[in-house]
Amino acid sequence: MAAVNEERLQATEQLQRELGALTATVEHPNSMCTVTASPKGEIKALHLHPALLNQGARAVGQVVTETVRLATNAAVQVSFNKMALALGDGMAIDVESIAGDSPFRSTWNPVVPPEAPAEQAPPERRQRAPRAEDADDDAFFDNPSWLR
Repeated sequence: MAAVNEERLQATEQLQRELGALTATVEHPNSMCTVTASPKGEIKALHLHPALLNQGARAVGQVVTETVRLATNAAVQVSFNKMALALGDGMAIDVESIAGDSPFRSTWNPVVPPEAPAEQAPPERRQRAPRAEDADDDAFFDNPSWLR
């Protein structure tokens, strides 16, 4: 019994060391910036393409901020994945219920689209056709034999 507890303690310490040293490197979708960050948001490395600097301070700030966020989210996701491997899916789900969804589960489009110029009107939206009712669903759920 003591050996099992010692193994668990060592595994926990190993996981803590791995999570403490964990980083992720992400390149912005426009390929103008690459960031290495920790799950805490610490920037370990930042590389800017020289052409980005010609786009002005606002563009540089937006691209760097987005890339840091993407790298941090990637590092957090890697830490969730490592925890799931080490502790099992059940424990990872419990951690996620406390800490919130993992970054890649909670965002489907992590990069903010560039702002459209004010004089450009948004594209026209077409109306969708109304959904047809499915009579089969009603027949299935209204069947009294299923209520037993």
